[in-house]
Amino acid sequence: MMEDILMGYVEWNCPKCGKKNRESCNAWVYGSPIRNCKGCNSEYFDNRWREIALEGVEPATKSPKLYLIATLGFLVFTIVCAMWLVTDIRTRGSYPIKLLGCVFAGVLGTVGCFVIFLRIILGYEDKQNQKYYEESLQRLKNKNYVEKLISYGYHVPEKFR
Repeated sequence: MMEDILMGYVEWNCPKCGKKNRESCNAWVYGSPIRNCKGCNSEYFDNRWREIALEGVEPATKSPKLYLIATLGFLVFTIVCAMWLVTDIRTRGSYPIKLLGCVFAGVLGTVGCFVIFLRIILGYEDKQNQKYYEESLQRLKNKNYVEKLISYGYHVPEKFR
């Protein structure tokens, strides 16, 4: 379903054994910053992950205007590149492959930004943020977990201690 889309992954090398780890994540990397190596199972802190209940949501997840402007920008870029491509084909009978790549990148940017725009205005981003927030609150109910966060230097407000 649309609200369960994972938008990427993070990669890292374990600080203890050096094994390369890869894990899928949501676009904003919400989740526990305490990670475990898949090779040696050692625990460490990865500050790319964010406890949404402590840090709040990424402001971009609430800004449809940002994604509408980006969609329109990519669309204009795509149209200009496509017109240039058609002109090159008509006048020269060929085209630079980089120009075709620009059209492709423009289409991807247009579609990607438009999908995020739709997710925001249709409420999917808020629903997903709420899901990650609830998961974060559940983790923060565990006092051992909170103590580990503090030991790694993560700022945890008093109300969660």
